[in-house]
Amino acid sequence: MELDQIREEIRRTDLQILELTKRRLELAKEVGRNKVGTNSAVRNIEVENRVIDRYRGFALENGMNPVCAETICKILMQESIEAQAALPRVDAASRHIAVIGGYGKMGRWFADLFRQSGHRVDIIDPSSGNGLTVEDAKWADTVIVSIPISRTGAMLEKLDSICRDDALIFDVSSLKSPFISVLRDMGSRRKVCSIHPMFGPSAGSMYDRNLIVCDCGNGDAVREATELIQNHGANIRTMPIEDHDRYMSYVLGLSHAVNIAFFTVLERSGVDYTDMRSVASTTFNKLMDTNVSVAMEDPYLYYEIQHMNANRESMLREFNESVNDVVNAALDDNPQAFKELMDRGREYFT
Repeated sequence: MELDQIREEIRRTDLQILELTKRRLELAKEVGRNKVGTNSAVRNIEVENRVIDRYRGFALENGMNPVCAETICKILMQESIEAQAALPRVDAASRHIAVIGGYGKMGRWFADLFRQSGHRVDIIDPSSGNGLTVEDAKWADTVIVSIPISRTGAMLEKLDSICRDDALIFDVSSLKSPFISVLRDMGSRRKVCSIHPMFGPSAGSMYDRNLIVCDCGNGDAVREATELIQNHGANIRTMPIEDHDRYMSYVLGLSHAVNIAFFTVLERSGVDYTDMRSVASTTFNKLMDTNVSVAMEDPYLYYEIQHMNANRESMLREFNESVNDVVNAALDDNPQAFKELMDRGREYFT
């Protein structure tokens, strides 16, 4: 077969693959509509694992790379479940939900999610122009606070005097320590908890994304908030409110600090970005892609995440000491210290 003929056969095969992918997505949506009808969870880990095993088994039987087959499988499954998660889902018990700050990006994301689920959603935000004020939260049975960290504590205190006694109240703030005393006080008297979606408003759905539910002392609030969210495909982790910001000092604070330090070094290097890209390695390109994403984020939000976390000093001290250890180990003529750092990292990840 001539080269041009082979390429034409590849083209036809690619089209067949895409047509089959489209058909698979259509079938996945049918599964999703069935799940909506039965109010079943979006994800079924047992089924997903069986599908992955099927792909790996076929690859092994046919001389293919099973890792490659698993990668293809996970891409197809993610597309399928994202499509299922995006289907309108009417919850069994419709709620009246007020979103404070619902005209912001994350507030609007939650407003859209719950509106599609059949809940009545009121957006309370001056930017919306709908005339609703915080006082209108008194009619809601669920109130979500999605405003800047620095304003969340005062808003929760205000809602405490406005909302119905049986209302569920939770914030979606990235940090909790600036108003943890408010959450604990309210949680001792009424249905208050605190959640943190570990994804941004660009997410198409909650599928396979982490979401933290913080217990502020009221088990009913934790249960209701979890029930409100659990069928949308998120990986839900429950923890005491006091634990949240220590985790976030690493998950958010450290990751942001590392990226900001990385692109600050590059900016001071005197080497143009495009020039740097032209000689980049695979690892460097991966880091650079993340760095670009971080550099485009809201600097004031990132400052709040660094500055307002009660655990900031211990994490930043560990970060500074670790950087010094790497520098000293790299400058040492004896490789042992450098090797020990690498070995300890390998042990941590395995």
